[in-house]
Amino acid sequence: MKTGYEKELNRVSLHIDIPRLYEENYQIHMLRENKIPGLLEISGCGMDGKSRYSYIVTGLMSMKSVYEAASIKKEDMLCFVNRLMEVVKALRRFMLNPDGLLLYPEFMFYGEETWFFCYLPGRKKSLCEAFHVITEYFVRKLDYEDTEGIMLSYELHKATLQENYDLGKIMDDYRLHEEKRHGTELKSEMVRESETRLPQENLFSLEEEAYEPVADVETIREMGGRWKPWKKTADRLKKARWGSWKDLILETDGQEGEELL
Repeated sequence: MKTGYEKELNRVSLHIDIPRLYEENYQIHMLRENKIPGLLEISGCGMDGKSRYSYIVTGLMSMKSVYEAASIKKEDMLCFVNRLMEVVKALRRFMLNPDGLLLYPEFMFYGEETWFFCYLPGRKKSLCEAFHVITEYFVRKLDYEDTEGIMLSYELHKATLQENYDLGKIMDDYRLHEEKRHGTELKSEMVRESETRLPQENLFSLEEEAYEPVADVETIREMGGRWKPWKKTADRLKKARWGSWKDLILETDGQEGEELL
């Protein structure tokens, strides 16, 4: 697969060349004839026995460019995941296979306060596998001062290790967990306020657990030399009693050069 940009006076296009014969199938027809929310405008043609698909990206920034110098926060991940689920539902309404979405930082674009995706007809890679790779990208680009963002990326990464997982259910479980957690924190705050008024034994004190570095923290250090931020955040997570991080496994470490498709 080869990619490149073409800049004209008032338009910027992304070209993706695939080494297979071009075919005018129902997918490309459906994409041309319908305005599907969240998808970039697409056109296709054959060139020298190959296929070229072109996408209009005028005024948009790729995820790779957006987070080249910035860090990903919890709100960024929620915005992306919610948009992705909307797009998947829209694709199914138009009888298009969601596996055609190119879930790579180079091919997802931000503009107008939302995300837009490239759809590649005939693509074989499963959406579940592709989204799992994105969770690893989230881990690499995290704001390590954003504790809740770290927890969200961890939960997404851990849940997507399962085969044929349900992203909608994962997010529902996450929201339910957050509602319960914030409710517990609110109750604890009310108890602390009452204790300042009535001197009595604190019945809600928790013994702190001893912090021990685990394998996942070592993995993060090898990824980008971020040992100190991760250790600092791990200490904060320990105090919040959010449990072990033994499941954090980055399967794409050292595989950046592999073929995307």
